[in-house]
Amino acid sequence: MARKIDEDKINRIKEATMETIVTHGIEATTIAMIAKNANVSGGYLYRIYSGKQDLINDLYSKKVMSLVNELEFLLTLNPTTIEPIINTFIRNRIVYSKNETIASKFYYQLLHNENFNLSEELKVKHFGLMENIKRIGITSGEVSDTISLFQLHYHILIYPVDYINFKRNKAFGLEQSKDSDDLNYLTANILKFLKM
Repeated sequence: MARKIDEDKINRIKEATMETIVTHGIEATTIAMIAKNANVSGGYLYRIYSGKQDLINDLYSKKVMSLVNELEFLLTLNPTTIEPIINTFIRNRIVYSKNETIASKFYYQLLHNENFNLSEELKVKHFGLMENIKRIGITSGEVSDTISLFQLHYHILIYPVDYINFKRNKAFGLEQSKDSDDLNYLTANILKFLKM
């Protein structure tokens, strides 16, 4: 007889994983720490995931898939120009960083760790999306035909997250801009980069 999966425990494991990694870093975090913070046994965690890498890959893949789905939805609303897509996507990242602070910091850490990669299926879906955005941008005159899919990916998905997290860290103590100023700044910069 198959054992029943407790969705509440799974959610606690995922939350504990993000919190533990944000607090201690990816390398220092252990399955035992995650299990303790989730209030589950290590054995239960290993019934669901083969290890820390598998657990983190699952969370990372789901986050990237949610971003891809969000961009696909925004494309259906704006099929002829990318400016409102980028603007709305950045606005959502700003709101997400405020409302889901731990999840936002967790995703930021994974973006800058070389141990986490997307599945081939997700890469194909993601870069197909980038090709659609590029095609729309070239047609509307917002994207240069010399921009690579990698550059498009970086400027739309990575640059805003880096900027928002750098600002959140208040590295220089000068980060006093309003969210609307950041939204306009990021949107304008991305559009400028994509036309180069």
